[in-house]
Amino acid sequence: MTLEEMDKKIEFILEMQAQFEANLARSEANTNNLRVSVADLRVSVGDLAGVVKESIKLSDDRFTRLDQTMVELAEAQKAADERLNALMSVVEGHVSGHDHAARP
Repeated sequence: MTLEEMDKKIEFILEMQAQFEANLARSEANTNNLRVSVADLRVSVGDLAGVVKESIKLSDDRFTRLDQTMVELAEAQKAADERLNALMSVVEGHVSGHDHAARP
């Protein structure tokens, strides 16, 4: 191997080494950016989990109140039905003349 060939090979090796180091530096920068992004994502997911948890709690509270209201409404409807049935019995008695037959 001539001195010129050896110089070219050494120059090639040094260029490859420089390129490798540049690529390594970019990889380290990308890795650091990725670490920051993951940390930010972790915070965002934590915040979102808190919002979802609070939303579920509010929904549960609303459903509990709605269930109670539905029970109260059903009870009120039952009482209204009973009063309506009593009124219908009175009206039917008047219409059919049962009350009139007992009068002179």
